Amino acid sequence: MAPLFNKKLTAKGYKFVDPGRFPYFTPDYSSQIDMFKKEKAEILTGALIAPDWTTAWRQCYRQGYIPKIVTMGKALLFPSALEAMGSDIGHGQTMEVWWSRFHPFKFSITGESAEDLCSAWEKETGKQWTPSIGFKHAGYELVFDVIKRAQTLKKEELRKSIADTNMKTIVGPIKYNEKHYAETPLVGGQWVKGKKWPYELQIVYNGRSPEIPTTAKMIFPFPK
Repeated sequence: MAPLFNKKLTAKGYKFVDPGRFPYFTPDYSSQIDMFKKEKAEILTGALIAPDWTTAWRQCYRQGYIPKIVTMGKALLFPSALEAMGSDIGHGQTMEVWWSRFHPFKFSITGESAEDLCSAWEKETGKQWTPSIGFKHAGYELVFDVIKRAQTLKKEELRKSIADTNMKTIVGPIKYNEKHYAETPLVGGQWVKGKKWPYELQIVYNGRSPEIPTTAKMIFPFPK
């Protein structure tokens, strides 16, 4: 992933600082933090698993390294990861959002909106909604649509039916390209201290997917 980050970011005029690879569950990130401080890195990004990012971010605070922007893949998918950090240090972190309760799409099987599904989930489970809910439902939509069009369970017919998919789902339109994958809308989100839940995800950037409304302006309020 580092070569991709380097290529994309340097092309946009950013200086890329790479501390190198490290194993999962590394207990001490002092060397990486020292490098970021020395290079005066103002944006911290990556794709760490939640336990590693919790350890690293706590150490960033203890060692006085607080960048202006933090955007982390994987680690920030579930609100429980923010809560596990303790204190308020999860406030303001950003992530890519591939589905949310704010997405303006409907579940093709029942007609429920993204907001409907998230509200039902929270009412029935007592737990906060997560982005994975949308894609779990979209999987059922695809299966239903593919079998309905194929009208058989024969492998070749199902394969053709999958390739011919062109439908609207709870995660957006699905139509496979010549490389056999479909792109769904992607927006930028930010975790902030919530009213109903300890942390709530807001949509702060929709430049590539303007059909998905922003719900707040991006803020940089990392606690000191």
